Amino acid sequence: MTELGNRLQRLAEELNGALIEDLVRNATLSSPAWRAAFQAVPRHRFAPRFTLPDNAGGRAFDAADSAHREEWLRAAYQSKALLTDLDEHNIATTSCSAPSVVATMLEASQAVEGDSVLEIGTGTGWTAGLLSHRLGSDAVTSVDVNPRCVTEARERLDALDLTPTLAACDGYQGYEPHAPYDRIIATASLRQVPPAWLGQVRPGGTILVDLRGNFAGNLALLTVEADQSAHGRFLPETVNFMPLRSEQQPFELLPELSSRAVNEPGNDRVTSLDPAVLRKRTFAFFAQVALPGNETGQVRVKGGPTYFCLTDPHSQAWARVELGDQAAARPVTQGGDRRLWDELEAAHEWWEQLDQPQPEDFTIFVSSQGEQVVRLAGAEGVWRLPL
Repeated sequence: MTELGNRLQRLAEELNGALIEDLVRNATLSSPAWRAAFQAVPRHRFAPRFTLPDNAGGRAFDAADSAHREEWLRAAYQSKALLTDLDEHNIATTSCSAPSVVATMLEASQAVEGDSVLEIGTGTGWTAGLLSHRLGSDAVTSVDVNPRCVTEARERLDALDLTPTLAACDGYQGYEPHAPYDRIIATASLRQVPPAWLGQVRPGGTILVDLRGNFAGNLALLTVEADQSAHGRFLPETVNFMPLRSEQQPFELLPELSSRAVNEPGNDRVTSLDPAVLRKRTFAFFAQVALPGNETGQVRVKGGPTYFCLTDPHSQAWARVELGDQAAARPVTQGGDRRLWDELEAAHEWWEQLDQPQPEDFTIFVSSQGEQVVRLAGAEGVWRLPL
């Protein structure tokens, strides 16, 4: 190895060690076994080329660029997701998840030696590598809808003498050939629990999944019963994965209603509810459950005001709220066959009446017939998935 190669190797070890210590210090990584996996399966081996989230579509960090290899290496150990593939809309479709997110998922999975695991969403292969080091390659299966991701992940894992089963297929359908599993871990977000997964987990086994709508969601852990129903709850830990790419959950831009929301006349009034309330994680989760199909966004009118838009692509309903310095009352206009802002205000009032419940206060039940409901102790009624 050249002098440069030796120096980069030492730097990689230092950066990986610092990353692990940071995860331990923040109590994100607590198990000695998972710590050993992070030590043995370094992150930079799975991200030879990437952009950072705050520079998507901009400069790429590339290990093949010898003049900037140290810069690439340092960037690979930042506490951010590394975007490894973008689509034609410049939207990231594959990433190497943020280290804190990966550690959170692995610790929350409850996976221990002797368990068999199905990972949904191979991506770069880093999480599959960590699982394989901890559980043994024979115990790990990982699937991804993108064949190129699977091929590249296999090459990276082979280089570390890790040989989990990798397959290119629709993760929404699980992977029947190696079922049943003790654990299913999804490193992509979904709007509901895929029914096929319930039949691929042993009774007493678990499903760990980020259940997420268009503007909020949370990590959920469910235990599967002998009748292929499942029950569990949302966890205190928060992650935010890219949506699973599947024919059952199309990854596409939903019909854009923002232009209508800004330009069309509708029913006018004022509101005292600041759209910034949706930045609060606890209310955003409650609102997502209560208004499952909605999208949010901001539109700036050239030479005019900026609007916060709330839209429902399925009913073609919309609402716009003018942003600015208004403290007590903001103009709001609504159109379509629903009054979305009225519904959001009602959800906020209900959330406050319920003493501002946290996501972890909600339970989830999936019947063997496919019905999926979310409940909150002390609240009447249920909410239904998908988000």
